Amino acid sequence: MTVELVPATYADVVFIARRLRADDYAEIMPLTWSRKPEDLALRTIASGGISTVALSGGVPVSVYGAAEIRPKFWTVWMFATDRWPEVALKVTRAITRDLTPEFKRLGCSRAECWSIEGHDVAHRWLEVLGAVRECAAEDYGPDGNTYYCYSWTRSRLEREGGF
Repeated sequence: MTVELVPATYADVVFIARRLRADDYAEIMPLTWSRKPEDLALRTIASGGISTVALSGGVPVSVYGAAEIRPKFWTVWMFATDRWPEVALKVTRAITRDLTPEFKRLGCSRAECWSIEGHDVAHRWLEVLGAVRECAAEDYGPDGNTYYCYSWTRSRLEREGGF
C-alpha cells in the first residue's frame, strides 16, 4: 500500500476518531468533554498548530500534530486506527525529519505528551522518538487513571547534542 502524508482535514480526522485503536480510545476519550469522535476531530482541527494525516491506500489511518499552548511550550499528540502498523514507519520518519527541526526553528523550549498507563505501544513509540518519561500523574482524568508525561526539552536536547 502507498502511504501518503497530507494536511489534516475534519473529514479525515473524524474518520480516524470513529475508528480509534482501543488503547487510543481509552487514553483520549475520557479527557474530552463529550467522549464523541466528532468533538475530538473538531478540537483537533480547531487547535491550530501542526496536524498531518497518514493515509494508507487513500484511507485515513492516523493523525499527528502539535500545538503551542503557551509561549515556546508545545503539546504533541497522535491517534490512529488499528491499521497503524501500515503507516507507523513513515510517520515516525516524518516526525523525526520534519517536526523536531520545526520545533528548533520555532524556538520551542518544551514539547510534551501525556499517555495513559498501560498504553505500552505508545510509550515505546514516544521513547523511539526521543521523549523521556518524566513523571506519573495519579487521577489525571475523570476516571482516576494514571497518565505519564513524556517530554522533549531544549535543555536536555542541548546537553545530549540533539538540538
